[in-house]
Amino acid sequence: MLKQRSRLKQMLNSPEFSMNSSYANNPKHLACIAIIEDGDFWRAVEESVAISEPFLKVMREVSDGKPAVGSIYELMTRAKESIRTYYIMDESKCKTFLDIVDRKWGDQLHSPLHSAAAFLNPSVQYNPEIKFLVSIKEDFFKVIEKLLPTPDMRRDITNQIFIFTRASGMFGCNLAMEARDTVAPGLWWEQFGDSAPVLQRVAIRILSQVCSTFTFEKNWSTFQQIHSEKRNKIDKEMLNDLAYINYNLRLTRQMRTKPLETDPIQFDDIDMTSEWVEESDNPSPTQWLDRFGSTLDGSDLNTRFHAAIFGANDHLFGL
Repeated sequence: MLKQRSRLKQMLNSPEFSMNSSYANNPKHLACIAIIEDGDFWRAVEESVAISEPFLKVMREVSDGKPAVGSIYELMTRAKESIRTYYIMDESKCKTFLDIVDRKWGDQLHSPLHSAAAFLNPSVQYNPEIKFLVSIKEDFFKVIEKLLPTPDMRRDITNQIFIFTRASGMFGCNLAMEARDTVAPGLWWEQFGDSAPVLQRVAIRILSQVCSTFTFEKNWSTFQQIHSEKRNKIDKEMLNDLAYINYNLRLTRQMRTKPLETDPIQFDDIDMTSEWVEESDNPSPTQWLDRFGSTLDGSDLNTRFHAAIFGANDHLFGL
């Protein structure tokens, strides 16, 4: 609408529009003209676009099927910086909006996994302009303790973290340095992480995750099929496991069909005009489940389903 502002004014003020008796004296028509001519209205529209567009860019990036967990922290940081730039002359309003963003991020969206992924992302770790907050390092260590729960498993992890952060061994070779910003983080670790084998396994496991299943099943039809009323002699836990496996098989198939040189997340020049990815018209067949008859009980499975895949309140690996 903002882009078509001048055309809207031209249309409502055109002779053809004004001379049409069905429009000329219509109260709604007059109200529309008053709104279109109102400078305060357009300033409000501009403000709405300015504060929502950066976060729409983030949503588009994390919803396109790429393993984006290593980039979500940087994307959110850039989005908040754009808000600060827009409100550079209005500190009070800037704080109001950023407090809302931080509250939503902290209460509903953030996981220690995001911090760990940012720490392990080479394009972030080796960026001289980025200094990690203490909270990010604390979250990273929480994830390490969760994925490597025993002292024996963590025996050499401190030395390996040091090797990685200091770009020693294979991490410091020319190929590794050249690929930091051009290769997906998970693939980068697979190729150049041999100097820290334990940390390499952890990094690949974390950085290969997507941030959303939206791309792969926009209307969650797989879940709906598996939990249809025809088949409820399967235990609810098993049904959720089936949904989890189905989504991960779908993700695996899609990743295998893509070239290995998957582009990393692009922080700049994001195309805001690209359409959302459409879901497949041919959902995965689940007829083999029909041998389990009867109807589901009245329990609400939505909460369990959100725990089975990556949802809004998901905590991967129990984090």
